[in-house]
Amino acid sequence: MAQILRLVASLLLLHMYSGQGVAASLTEAIEESLSAQDYRLIVRGGRGGMASGVVEPLQAEARTRCGVRYLEGFGDVIEMGKEAEFEQWIDYATRYNRRMLEKCMPEAISRQ
Repeated sequence: MAQILRLVASLLLLHMYSGQGVAASLTEAIEESLSAQDYRLIVRGGRGGMASGVVEPLQAEARTRCGVRYLEGFGDVIEMGKEAEFEQWIDYATRYNRRMLEKCMPEAISRQ
């Protein structure tokens, strides 16, 4: 339970910070998830539920095998003036998901 709370706190920090804070929060979130053996992929909310960083042919299999989770504010709607923030979310999810794929579906890395 404590590990889950730390993971939630890390994700909240990500939401509050940008720039360098994102990098620090990403590293912390990855470490927390790996420590808790929680390899769920971050999926964009909304239509399609795509997991950034996972190639299209592997989307369904990766979501099924690894599991999914959502981050508040990371959906398929981009608000006017928040394009840069949305790009940060995509980069964050891509880097995070690739690390999780290494654990839950290692053979997918060579197929990416």
